[in-house]
Amino acid sequence: MYYSFSSSSFDEARFSTDPNSEDSPLITKLDKYTPEELKEYRQVFNMFDADRSGAIGLDELENAITNLGMDPKQVDVEMLIREADKRGNHQIDFDEFCEVMKTMSEKSRSWNEVTKECFSVFDRSESGLISRKDFEFVLKELGGIMNDKLIDEIFTEYDVDSDGFIDYDEFSFLVKNYLTDDDVA
Repeated sequence: MYYSFSSSSFDEARFSTDPNSEDSPLITKLDKYTPEELKEYRQVFNMFDADRSGAIGLDELENAITNLGMDPKQVDVEMLIREADKRGNHQIDFDEFCEVMKTMSEKSRSWNEVTKECFSVFDRSESGLISRKDFEFVLKELGGIMNDKLIDEIFTEYDVDSDGFIDYDEFSFLVKNYLTDDDVA
């Protein structure tokens, strides 16, 4: 069964189950998404699709990324469209957009899982906090980092509230600054 969205309104999503409808055929079946995901994706898609053409073009994507506070280079935006554009029409259609959003969501979950696993290794007392002593122990024993000065600098930098412990939020920030996508994959 194929689904396609009509561009009826910002808040409402209507589906066409006719694969022979005049809308372009979908590359990706939308039945693998929950109604909540589709509604959320449609809202975000509509924000990017400024001219309401039913597709996100290069200029629209560049403007959206700029409005999100990022400074995209033309080449980077073109690369994003090339990666997402399965039809080859130099635009991101809704079903292609859903694929990108799902991938980003799964990647985010993967990061969160890695962060939780790492935190549990450092939180040897299972208190929800990492003491300076446990931090040093794990870095020396498991990480092979023997430089006390470096360990002190890292701990001090990420113990933002200076309470002598690194909590989960502080640790998450540390992990996101030190790990790369390749470390998670």
